[in-house]
Amino acid sequence: SACTEGSVPAPDATPVQIQTVAASPTPAPTPARIIAVFGAEDAEAFLAGVRSAAEADGSGVEIRPVNGGISALSDDSALDVSAAIVFLSGEQAALPKTALPIYVFAADGQTVSADNPHLTYNAAAAPKLALDSALSYPPHLAPVRMIGLFSSPNSPAYLLWSDGKANGTIFAKQEFFGDTAEVSLADWLNETLPPYYPGMLDAIYAESGALAVSAAESLASLGRDDIEVFSASSDADAATKISPILVCAVGENLADAGTRCYGEALKLLSGNAAQSGELSPEAFLYSKNP
Repeated sequence: SACTEGSVPAPDATPVQIQTVAASPTPAPTPARIIAVFGAEDAEAFLAGVRSAAEADGSGVEIRPVNGGISALSDDSALDVSAAIVFLSGEQAALPKTALPIYVFAADGQTVSADNPHLTYNAAAAPKLALDSALSYPPHLAPVRMIGLFSSPNSPAYLLWSDGKANGTIFAKQEFFGDTAEVSLADWLNETLPPYYPGMLDAIYAESGALAVSAAESLASLGRDDIEVFSASSDADAATKISPILVCAVGENLADAGTRCYGEALKLLSGNAAQSGELSPEAFLYSKNP
């Protein structure tokens, strides 16, 4: 019926629905994924390999180098990291106790406990790889006329050299042994090389990087670029001193080692088991068109 004048309409009896919206919980921050690197202060190529692998991986893992050598591992409680890579060099072998999961690179072939997953450089094949490079380097023809530089006549490199002399692939012109030499290698070379005029000598085979670098410096000082030097090791930074004279240095590829160590440390970061392995030597060769 129609409302009479002055009447008040009846209130609507339908109850009002009030909705409450629960506040969304603030997501917990994702913990930082950080791998510390110990002992690599003087191994830039290794650290570069680790960093490059982390960047290529794209998982946002931060690489944090820690100064102080491997002894800094004993202070890991002060570090906000989740896993570590340890670079062993020289006589280092014993590892400080740490609660961090670690992956070890034994750069000089040190023995590492099976309790610690590790990558070990195995230099056993290096002397042969360097000697094969000397024998096959153009325009060398067998027997290749060479001078040999060794630490002693009992070294693996000299035993291999002796086999080459016996089978006719090496014509040994002179041999130098560091353990019995009465003069420095530089003085010995300065006296030995001049009688060999260009065309009489093909190469110098050196057991170590230190011997190879010294030989290359002596040849350069004498103005001799007709003789190539081949090193069976990359110590004394021989692999970074490749030149038209020091044409080959065999040793460990530190960048590759860093890449491999990162891949295994990433497994530790994820709570998985890492695998131990060996790093074989590699020949670093001079190229006119690098």
